[in-house]
Amino acid sequence: MSETPAPSARPEGTTTPPPPAEQSSSKAASKPKRKESTRDTIESVLFAFVLAFLFRTFEAEAFVIPTGSMAPTLYGRHKEADCSQCGYHIVVGASQEVATKTGYLGPNSRLEGAVCPNCGFAEEGLYDSLAFNGDRILVNKYPYEFGEPDRWDVFVFKYPKEPEINYIKRLVGLPGEEIRIRDGNLYLVENAAETVLRKAPDKQRVLQIPVYDDAHAPRALIEKGWPERWASVQPVEDGGVGGWNETTEGWQRDAEERTYSVDRNGSPAWLRYRHFFSPPDVWRRAAQGMPLDPQARLIGDLCGYNTAYWNPLNHEQPSTPDGVDLGPFWVGDLTINFTIDIQEVDARSELVLELCEGASWYRCRINPDTGDATLEEVDTQLNGRVRELASTKTSLIGPGEYDVSFANVDDRLCLWIDNSLIDFGDGADLAIAGATDNPFPTQADLSPVGISAQGLKATVSNLLLERDIYYRVGHPGRHNFQYIYNDLAESLTDPDGWGQVYQRYGSDIGERTIAIAPDHFLAFGDNSPQSNDSRLWELGLETVPRKYLVGKAFWTYWPHGVPFMNDGRGFPITYHKQLVQDPQNRNKMHLETMKDYPRYTAPFYPQYWRMHRIR
Repeated sequence: MSETPAPSARPEGTTTPPPPAEQSSSKAASKPKRKESTRDTIESVLFAFVLAFLFRTFEAEAFVIPTGSMAPTLYGRHKEADCSQCGYHIVVGASQEVATKTGYLGPNSRLEGAVCPNCGFAEEGLYDSLAFNGDRILVNKYPYEFGEPDRWDVFVFKYPKEPEINYIKRLVGLPGEEIRIRDGNLYLVENAAETVLRKAPDKQRVLQIPVYDDAHAPRALIEKGWPERWASVQPVEDGGVGGWNETTEGWQRDAEERTYSVDRNGSPAWLRYRHFFSPPDVWRRAAQGMPLDPQARLIGDLCGYNTAYWNPLNHEQPSTPDGVDLGPFWVGDLTINFTIDIQEVDARSELVLELCEGASWYRCRINPDTGDATLEEVDTQLNGRVRELASTKTSLIGPGEYDVSFANVDDRLCLWIDNSLIDFGDGADLAIAGATDNPFPTQADLSPVGISAQGLKATVSNLLLERDIYYRVGHPGRHNFQYIYNDLAESLTDPDGWGQVYQRYGSDIGERTIAIAPDHFLAFGDNSPQSNDSRLWELGLETVPRKYLVGKAFWTYWPHGVPFMNDGRGFPITYHKQLVQDPQNRNKMHLETMKDYPRYTAPFYPQYWRMHRIR
């Protein structure tokens, strides 16, 4: 863009002021230049608009996520709170509060509270909490103009039945494929043979859903007698939790610092996770001084984003904590993450990581003296037969602090040391290795994760257990299977009973196969329990034609700003509006400004830690 010279500017190279006549002539001559500069400016601005329009049309466009169908990858309109019992940061969807097209509050639509997904406490008081708009993302249109979409892309498209609305989901099926949903996993069906569809390891890690963060233990409940989920244990022939009883030997817990230490035991010392999730009714009994009756349960497909409960007059949403979907489906695909500080090792030292899934237990044995690591399968159906799957070298050698992650996801074992994936080759592929298929849980799945140490002095901290996405089958027409979900949920403390219920209703909830037409794509949401996607669309319309693809989501550039001042709420700028009935005329509605419910507040600062590439 050119700049208009100031009237007093001298011609380049002059050393003396020009005579008056020449000055007048110079001013006369400068007028066309100013007109030319103004025209250039206008043309530059118009050209910039044209470029922006072309960029928006063919390259990239910004979108706002309206709902939570892609949570926790992407947030729609939501509310946030820190659990008053364990301190865990709760994020729950609140898009149901407002009408999609107008943004107005519906009658009796404000959510009341949410169940903490970490400790099960019903966190009240969200009625007056600020609601935040969904994530703002950038969508790259170029890849789909000149290339083919890839499986697991997060993509934006227009659903043929609602072409005026942009949908965002994850692309899970490609043209001409046959995709089967079974036991929470996705399979490609070819010539009657199945192949599990795997996410790349780096994508797999970011899609994991938290089960329990030990840094946020429910201390008040534990003080009243509720068991710690991680404990030093020893095996027992019969009984216990998944075949394990607590012991005072072996690992020593620092309940304040949330660390677990072991000191050169001559025999293996086991630290194990028991899924003592405490639903809201446990907290009520604790508040009333009643017996808690703790029972371990199977890990379910609880999604924390869906744990809100609403105004009792809102009949479309759960109105009490007991009505919240806490995950009735058993999930066996788990990832354990922790930090281990090793102080002393010797030639006999061994660190063992174990993940149970039904009848098979998968172990990773690491020798901290040499860094050697071995994967193995323990088949309990064959009297505990131990079979080596693969071995390799790792960087976990000698004293030091290491971040460790071990996963059994999508029929594949993965080990990360200090965020570097260890290559075990094909031995980590459980399908190639011929590992046992595990459609039903066993008692061992009540205590599915273990860490064993022998001959070393070490401290474990930052224990975080996660699970993989569990894809529910779903059915067109949104069949109400709530009675089945209730039966499954009630059986979570009894693995054998849960398996029987699952078998009984298997024809409805166990499996479904979808054929994809040429030039069409299959779209699922990451928030499987609450996603309007291909699983729920009409028969014959389950897929997205290529011509309706918009682009690939690649960057979250603006999660909501974080208010500060005024007790962290900021100061109101605008308020929500609600359609209410006119008291003088019941047939008329008018807009009422909700002065107790700010829509936008200031000041705020960017939530920069959530600005990232979308995987």
